[in-house]
Amino acid sequence: MKSLKYIFFLVLMAIIGGSIYVATLDGSFDVQQSRTMKVPASVAYNNINDFKNWQHWGPWYELDSTIVATFPEKTSGIGASYSWTGKEGDGSMRTISTIENKEIIQQINFGSDSTPEVYWKLDTKQDSTIVTWGMRGKNSFSEKIFWLLNGGIEKNMTPMYKRGLELLEIQLIKQLDVHSITYKNEVDFGGGYYLYQTIACRIEDASKNMKKMFPEIIEYMATNSIEASGKPFTLNHQTDFINNSIMFSACIPVKERIVTEGTILTGFLEPQKTFKSIFKGNYKFLPEIWPEIYKNLEEKGFKAVQKGFSFEIYTVSPQETENPAEWLTEIYVPIE
Repeated sequence: MKSLKYIFFLVLMAIIGGSIYVATLDGSFDVQQSRTMKVPASVAYNNINDFKNWQHWGPWYELDSTIVATFPEKTSGIGASYSWTGKEGDGSMRTISTIENKEIIQQINFGSDSTPEVYWKLDTKQDSTIVTWGMRGKNSFSEKIFWLLNGGIEKNMTPMYKRGLELLEIQLIKQLDVHSITYKNEVDFGGGYYLYQTIACRIEDASKNMKKMFPEIIEYMATNSIEASGKPFTLNHQTDFINNSIMFSACIPVKERIVTEGTILTGFLEPQKTFKSIFKGNYKFLPEIWPEIYKNLEEKGFKAVQKGFSFEIYTVSPQETENPAEWLTEIYVPIE
């Protein structure tokens, strides 16, 4: 009996000693991971800010295939939330504050004694965004014991956040490359005056030259108090794929004929019958879209005007949104 007493007291003292040790442990934690992604901050922010997108890159879905997410009516912005159930447990999350394109703070609830903060920070660096994902808070007594027995919160959560950021980047890159073409068939284009600059260059240098030419025209218009009457467009004069050359004009429509000076000239686009297409997506896909347009045009019984100048109107451009998947380009091919 005495030996049982001693064993009991030893166990009791171990429990008391262990409890004192756990109680004196600092329960504060701040676990985070960062990843530099070649995506605009606004694209990353908009994706993360909507909980419905998390099911496409959340790393926990790889670990627990039984997870079922439930979404209320509001899933983005302050007050947004979602919840989930799975074999590893249930939980919920709510967005409590945001700074557009810079920061998101959320509160997560695992059904335990504490509700840690999940935070996101977005820092722009040249043409990339540094995305930081972390969680901070203070563990309860029972949570201290749990993490003590399971190697610590940092050891468990760091790989999770690292994998999640990898999956998020993959999803964002896919999102940026989404593109489509819609055919509007025959359209009468009204024409009109425009200010322009013309250049001949290698095909791969066209985009770089456009970025230089349009600002020069815009600056000239601002200096001379000239108002635009529509969206910028390019007029395609000649494309030679064999010799890798292109000649085009960068144009901005104006209400009337204007006498100009220097390298900025005035042109007039005749009213004409055209085959119209609307391309949505990154400009880098336009070279592969043009052959599809001509093929569709012919299949529908239209015939392009020989030596006619096709043109692209940039109705939604990088000036309106950083997300190339949302850029809209109206494409017109003169037809007989």
